[in-house]
Amino acid sequence: MDLGRKRFRWLNMILSEGALDLLESMKDEKPKYFKQFRELRNERTGRRYSPSTISSRLKELINLGAVERAITKTETGREVAGYRITKKGVKALELSYEYEDRLEGVFKKG
Repeated sequence: MDLGRKRFRWLNMILSEGALDLLESMKDEKPKYFKQFRELRNERTGRRYSPSTISSRLKELINLGAVERAITKTETGREVAGYRITKKGVKALELSYEYEDRLEGVFKKG
């Protein structure tokens, strides 16, 4: 069975460690802050994501248009950068759910 060689540029990006977890945490469409992302844990390892990983994934997701920066003000009037999922990010998350279900079906049918 020759499936040929295909580039998985978008799939690799969205499957990069932490990308889907970041999108998942933003699915309520309210701005989230870096400190909140630090609480996320990798389901596979149980460890929290490093600040470097979070920062890298946020930059990549912003460049893709899946996430946008949202500047908000604190109660004291200080401006804080938050992040919000976009329509593209919501669509990517929905597709990830669909593919997860399909892959689960393939492997459970065995």
